[in-house]
Amino acid sequence: MNRRFAKGLFFGFNWTWSRALGTTSDRLGFNRIDNLTRFANYGPLSFDRLHTVNIFYTYELPKIFRSGAAHSLMDGWEISGATLFQSGAPYQVSFSIPGEGNQNLTGSYTEPARVKLVGNPLSGISGDPYHRLNPAAFAPPPVGSIGLDSPTNYLRGPGFNNTNLSIQKSFLVTEGTRFQLRADAFNVFNHTQFNGVNSKVNFTSLTNPTIANLYQNPDGTIKNINGFGTVSGARDPRIMQLVVRFQF
Repeated sequence: MNRRFAKGLFFGFNWTWSRALGTTSDRLGFNRIDNLTRFANYGPLSFDRLHTVNIFYTYELPKIFRSGAAHSLMDGWEISGATLFQSGAPYQVSFSIPGEGNQNLTGSYTEPARVKLVGNPLSGISGDPYHRLNPAAFAPPPVGSIGLDSPTNYLRGPGFNNTNLSIQKSFLVTEGTRFQLRADAFNVFNHTQFNGVNSKVNFTSLTNPTIANLYQNPDGTIKNINGFGTVSGARDPRIMQLVVRFQF
């Protein structure tokens, strides 16, 4: 949807709902040797984004002065911007158990086991960056597993919510020459944009499902700020730049 430029204002809006489903996200993927590829690996691909919303706009500030130096300096400023909302990337929880490899669990060098899903992985979570997954929802896979104890890419990472703004003005120097001044602000509201979750769970042993890499100890004291279920990073904070351009 677009509103044509009128009375100093232009804006547009578009929303995309999409699905990218398959068994591999790139050309390096391979089929399982047991012919269960579709059943085991079919799901959202790594580049799947459910929702993408773009809002873009330009506004010419009203002219106040008719002539003179004030008109040259204060009138003719233009504000433009773009806002993007986007769903997070799909992912799944992986695991490690000391001394236990694929062959010990599935009997195969090529077919890996998957963490066993025993509850709701999002139960009790909040916006807390150190509590994005429910540890009680995961358990070690049993010996003899064929890698079907949890689906593929059944979780969503943090979404994207960003606004960029720009204000600019062109000054006429002589006929055919202009001087442009522009200030840009990326992530203008300095909104924290988390971009991943520490999704590898380290079990103590095959018979002891205690998670060794939790964020907190049982008494609530901090154990590992990069522990299982914490955010793994953030996108850039607000960045500003000033652009001066001479056109001839």
